[in-house]
Amino acid sequence: KSMKIETLAQTHMQGPVAVNGSGKPLTKIELEGVKEELEAIKVEFRLKEPTRSFMDDPNTKWRFGGPPDYSLVNPYYLKQRSKNHPEDSLEKVVENLVKTWEMERSHKIDYKEHNSVDQIKFRISANGGKKFNNEEANAVGNYNVLLEACPAEVWDFANTTWEQSHEKFHTAFAAFPWEVLEVYSGPPKVGFSWRHWGYFTGTYEENEGGGELVEMFGFCTATVNENLQICDLEVYYNAKDFIGVLRGQKKVEETNSSWNAGAACPLAKMAKVNETPQM
Repeated sequence: KSMKIETLAQTHMQGPVAVNGSGKPLTKIELEGVKEELEAIKVEFRLKEPTRSFMDDPNTKWRFGGPPDYSLVNPYYLKQRSKNHPEDSLEKVVENLVKTWEMERSHKIDYKEHNSVDQIKFRISANGGKKFNNEEANAVGNYNVLLEACPAEVWDFANTTWEQSHEKFHTAFAAFPWEVLEVYSGPPKVGFSWRHWGYFTGTYEENEGGGELVEMFGFCTATVNENLQICDLEVYYNAKDFIGVLRGQKKVEETNSSWNAGAACPLAKMAKVNETPQM
């Protein structure tokens, strides 16, 4: 069924941009400011927004009543990503495919309308846990799929519905961008590393964030068919540390010791040397 929201720019993530104690989504004025900033960034640095395909079918059954608006998450992605892959690179192809898959899984109610996956062959698992087929994965939701292998005290998969799983993260972040870091092998079996990040400005299980940067790093293998539809996804990352930070049980500095979390943003480098990116 469709769900009611204030704006299609904040659907699953509805935290504030700044730590203000409100725990509320952005106001209309704040959203307009974000959209203006996005357009300014694109013009100044000649940047393109990520491509999320299959959003134009008028018959699509959308979870929130219409296609999502990425004008909030995209400026975070463009400003804070650690990699600036060329538009014609394999990294960019992989990144856009995964972003399309995430969009469809999170926003299209009917899994049969998900064009980024092979409807018959699709399987997904995380950290060696259960392999979900297409229908099963859609029924429980991405959060449940990606956290299913965790101990129950970290994530109670057996007693968490699709709606409950998304509600848990609902007010933690204003946006939660994702990027591909490196691609190690090409189709049909693509191996790549990735980064997911956001500023913890809201709340998680009543624990209030202080605006700290929370990052996840991981590795994934994606098997695709001749149409570049995903047949199998295997995801690996440290879920326990991520939840621990959001609960206030672990400090950010204690996580991601094996990753270069301090990589400089390419946009900042561009601004510093007054150059435009090479796309």
